[in-house]
Amino acid sequence: MNNEFIPGLVNAAVTIFVGLFAFVVYSMGKRSEKRNAAMIIVMDIRNAEQIIQTLLETSNFDISIKPILSENNWSKYKHLFASDFSYDDFALLNRFFDGCVEISDARRRMNEVFTASINAKAALLQEKIFAIESDKNEEFQSHRQALIDRFNNETYVFNLREPRDRIIKNLQLMGRLSGSVAFDKMRKIAEIKS
Repeated sequence: MNNEFIPGLVNAAVTIFVGLFAFVVYSMGKRSEKRNAAMIIVMDIRNAEQIIQTLLETSNFDISIKPILSENNWSKYKHLFASDFSYDDFALLNRFFDGCVEISDARRRMNEVFTASINAKAALLQEKIFAIESDKNEEFQSHRQALIDRFNNETYVFNLREPRDRIIKNLQLMGRLSGSVAFDKMRKIAEIKS
């Protein structure tokens, strides 16, 4: 009976040890994933705030705006922080990143409208050039060049009021996140010193 009891005890001990080891490895992996996600989010916040600060200082709301977010990492990783933040912290982070997404969407819309208007302008120019009726090559070239100059000298391309207004509205609603309690918590999770 003693001989049968010892192998069973060893098997149980090995099973418990392997289970504990697997749990420790899993926990360490999750902690590392959370720390890495927090680090990415902190970098996204800092980058977005730098671009926002530049926008506010220059009031330059046109197609030259830099992309605020290359990817919405907060949306991708926020589930990892459900137990770390209060409802107010989550609301603050959501409002900031929703504003960034809105600004990115307005920027994308500006670029689409700009490209569409440039294409429309080019198509209209081609249409006008083909409509020139002249038997003489010199006269045709003169009319053609006058049209090209007229189109190239026209600076108005499109109306950016709607996307620009969206950008300004979101900039006003977002606020600064880096001085908040939520940002400090995220920095601590990421193990980033000030």
